[in-house]
Amino acid sequence: MSISSSDSVSVFRPLWLRDLKQGAAPEVDWLWRGYLAAGNLTLLTSQWKAGKTTLLALLLDRMKGGGELAGLPVKAGKAVVLSEEAPTLWLERSRRFDFQDHVCWFCRPFPRRPRPEEWLALIDQLLALHEQVGLSLLAIDPLAAFFPVKSENDADAMLAALLPLQRLTQAGLAVAVLHHPRKKASEEGQSARGSGALCGHADILLELHWYAAASDEDRRRRLLAWSRHEATPRRRTIELSADGREYVVVADAEEEKMLGFREVLWWVLREAATKQTREDIERDWPPEHPKPHPATLWRLLERCVEAGELKRDAAGTKNDPFRYWLPSLEERWKKDVLARVEQTTQDVERAARLGFRVPIG
Repeated sequence: MSISSSDSVSVFRPLWLRDLKQGAAPEVDWLWRGYLAAGNLTLLTSQWKAGKTTLLALLLDRMKGGGELAGLPVKAGKAVVLSEEAPTLWLERSRRFDFQDHVCWFCRPFPRRPRPEEWLALIDQLLALHEQVGLSLLAIDPLAAFFPVKSENDADAMLAALLPLQRLTQAGLAVAVLHHPRKKASEEGQSARGSGALCGHADILLELHWYAAASDEDRRRRLLAWSRHEATPRRRTIELSADGREYVVVADAEEEKMLGFREVLWWVLREAATKQTREDIERDWPPEHPKPHPATLWRLLERCVEAGELKRDAAGTKNDPFRYWLPSLEERWKKDVLARVEQTTQDVERAARLGFRVPIG
């Protein structure tokens, strides 16, 4: 039996804006505001022993009754963890963290790298567990211990392993995948090991970095994020308390320096009569104030744009550089333009009364 081209096309249904409005949730359902959301996949990458699992344990602790982690609210809910660690390690953590009956684990469920059919069977079991108890979170710690792929650089294999997780996100779970970084130093946002298909598939990318050098004495970490959602904080400096039971937001030396530069930047932009390029800002920077390095100024401008404090346009190329401005100045500029137009009109009318011809344009 042959299938006509019209029959094959008919199975695909286009979505119009009205369909999107009908099917969309009213707002993002955050489990951990900005970082973990129902129906979303979050990829957390950091160096070995930098604190990924500790951060996960603190999140699980807060999920018992709801609370706050790193200055952001956490909803109560139930979680399941796929862990490469032995049960005894999680039992040891339970003496410090309150897991109770809202968390369960699959510790080392596979004796070797799973085959694709075993991975799919585990997904089925997780869905069945969700139907029984109503899960909010699946955490995979770490990715390499569970994915049925021989090479993390194989984009097709990675996508084939990632796609079944959509069955869980579609069922309303937040999925957190903990991952290891590349061996070589990488740019921020590009540290995840393996194929770019992994980062492209995630809705929220998190990176947990040492604050300075890897040191047991420094409990601070830098938490960076890239997201499809505006509510995700771009960066935070957090510090683990001495008893290991709390991550709090702390002042960052770079942020404090940025704050000083920001005050001068605002003065420069408030005095501007039009949108300013970075070169314009550097040129007009008051000599009595230390001038930031061009890279520092660029980061400051971009952070202010991300926070909605500044606006930006142009292509960001050499011939069409970004231009920045304070939104509060738009009304003033509009009034200035209208005043100049009115003045020009009056000048033309006065010249005409005196018998002069004034070219327009």
